[in-house]
Amino acid sequence: MANWRRNLYDWKIRNLAYSMGVGIFLLAIAIYLVIMQSGINEQSLLRTKTLSNLDKISLPLAPDYIADNKENIGSNIREVERILFAYSKGGKLGEEKIEVKLNRKLKAEVEDLVVYWTPLKEELYNIQDGETSVEDAKENLTKKYNAFIKEHNNVKKLVEELNQEEEEAETLYTILLYIYILLLSSFIYWIVKYLILNPIYKISLSARELAKGNLTEKIDYKSKNELGYIAQNINSMAEILENATDFTTKIGEGKLDADYKGLDENHDNSLATSLLQMREKMQESAKADKERSWVNEGLAKFADILRNNNDNIEELSYQIISNLVKFMDANQGALFVLNEPDDKDEEPKIILESAYAYERRKRIKKEIAIGEGLVGQSVQEGDKIYLTEVPEDYVEIKSGLGETLPRCVLIVPLKINEEIKGVVEIASIQNIAEYKIDFVEKLGENIASTIANAKTNERTKKLLAESQEMTEQMRSQEEEMRQNMEEMEATQEEMGRAQTEMAEKEANLNALINNTTDSIILIDTDYKIILMNDVIKKRYKGTQYEKMKEGSNALEMLGDVRDEWRGYYDRVFRGEILSFTIKSSVKGEDTYRHYDIHPIKKKDGTITGASVFSRDITKEKQLEIQREENAKKLEQRGYVMDGMINNTEDTYFAINTNYEILVVNDVLKNRFKESGIDLKPGLSILSILPKDQLEKWKTRYDKALAGEKLKIVEERELQSGNLTIETRCEPILNDKDEVIGVSTVSKDITELKKAQEEKEKIQKELEKLKGKK
Repeated sequence: MANWRRNLYDWKIRNLAYSMGVGIFLLAIAIYLVIMQSGINEQSLLRTKTLSNLDKISLPLAPDYIADNKENIGSNIREVERILFAYSKGGKLGEEKIEVKLNRKLKAEVEDLVVYWTPLKEELYNIQDGETSVEDAKENLTKKYNAFIKEHNNVKKLVEELNQEEEEAETLYTILLYIYILLLSSFIYWIVKYLILNPIYKISLSARELAKGNLTEKIDYKSKNELGYIAQNINSMAEILENATDFTTKIGEGKLDADYKGLDENHDNSLATSLLQMREKMQESAKADKERSWVNEGLAKFADILRNNNDNIEELSYQIISNLVKFMDANQGALFVLNEPDDKDEEPKIILESAYAYERRKRIKKEIAIGEGLVGQSVQEGDKIYLTEVPEDYVEIKSGLGETLPRCVLIVPLKINEEIKGVVEIASIQNIAEYKIDFVEKLGENIASTIANAKTNERTKKLLAESQEMTEQMRSQEEEMRQNMEEMEATQEEMGRAQTEMAEKEANLNALINNTTDSIILIDTDYKIILMNDVIKKRYKGTQYEKMKEGSNALEMLGDVRDEWRGYYDRVFRGEILSFTIKSSVKGEDTYRHYDIHPIKKKDGTITGASVFSRDITKEKQLEIQREENAKKLEQRGYVMDGMINNTEDTYFAINTNYEILVVNDVLKNRFKESGIDLKPGLSILSILPKDQLEKWKTRYDKALAGEKLKIVEERELQSGNLTIETRCEPILNDKDEVIGVSTVSKDITELKKAQEEKEKIQKELEKLKGKK
């Protein structure tokens, strides 16, 4: 017995899970079967709602109610047809579109019911089509309807029996499902309690001690299943946490080079790997903080140097380069300033302002052209140069300090807003770290700004001194010039006013003639061009008139139209104002231009020339022509439409979606005119119809507006006799298949109906004669 329990406790939990999974799978199958059987209730409800209630659904077709529901006979027949078809052939019913499941017995009963339904349906269609009146067909209709209802009672009884059988089957399936769930739940409870929960509780007691920090506490559980493996893994984890705790304690004390215990070269301890990576990142962070602190300290230090020495470039340069060499632990350094000459023809030079080497100031005078040596190359390219391991025999490379080649050279251009103001050169025996290079580049912007300010200050001092010197010279000449100035002052004021007025007039005139889309030409009475605006010059460019300009004769290049335009100009010179539109083809195109030509007069009325304003009105002209053509087409189309709807004895009219009349023919107008109503487009048809006809016709119009095509045959009582009218109401669609109105055509078929009745009468008499024979 103990051996059996031991084997059971060592049984793999995944096998238990497989067993429970099989049971749950079987449970799912059972639930599926019950759900499938539950679907029978849906069929039961559907049968009860449709087939069992067929007597109520067909009630409007009963002999006592058929007269009141004559207009709905077709829809009631189709509703019964759908139910009978679905339970005999298959299909979907109800608002939810439920698929009908066919039953052999029920199908046979429904097919028997169809036998009684078919003659009843034919009798109903005869009544609907007007072939038989309700009174004439009432006797036959009563017999066929009662036979149909009698047969339906058999179907109704069978439906009740089927519903009872399905309800009993569903109850049985549900009871079996509850029994199976009870057995499966008991089995799962036993497995979970004795094979899982009890061992987990034992492991939990020991794990609780580990959670409190007691890493020496071990779990005593040695089963060979998954829970046993969990206990072993927790013990291993406790050992790993103990080593990790010791390692993190040392790191927290600042010992960033501490070792991690219990690891070999091929360890797969991700926690240890993460902690080691953390140590490396902390080491890198400490290094980065140290470098960042060094950079911030340097920027703050040189900010004071730049602020205190911004009025003397030579002293500023020495303070910068001496402190920079010391701060970077370099050996030599030099600061060059870019000198921009006042003469544009001279090339700018790079001048050595200050040099510092081996704790001493070096007084060296040197000029370098842009592109010469490393310093000139750095200025030319606008980028830093950093060389390491410079060959000793590479004498062609010259630094700004001379021909001595250090092991490491850093040359950084001093730029502000991409404009170079100078160069800093640092030479060192040791390699320069990347963060120190970045520091020099950042500092270079501040140095460039300070150099620019220092240059400005020196230039200001120089200009101030020159200004003071010139002031002294001018004082001696001031008295001599004062008298001349007083004499000239009045003249200059008068000339200034005249020049200002002329400049304003000229600016206004240029703005007036050029800030427009019109072409403007001014000519004198000799046809000589006085002025042309930019618009017409641009228009004539590339044409035969391109050579026309101020001073040219306006008629010389006009060719065949010269005499025509001479006539225009001569009329204007006589005082006439012209405004006309002509075709133009300056560049070979056919365009229309409108011209306004006015005479130019002096104050005394004398005509001195003419102004010609023109603008392109091609689009306006084309639109005008198109409107005229469209108007003609619409007028012709209107004649055709009037001829079509008026050359007939039928009535025709159309309305829009607001029931307003769009079109009405003369026949209908005349009929309404007899009643004193003037029928015309724009009038609402609902405001014209009699009250007893309003609701009926509005319903018909609404159906047509919804997309339905209607054909109505009805009798109309007139004093002269009864008329049979056939009316068609059909929707009017646009090019997007949207309903935009309704067309209504009414036709008098009285004579046609009489002819048909006469034909039927003759046919019956012939049949009687045949019967007598």
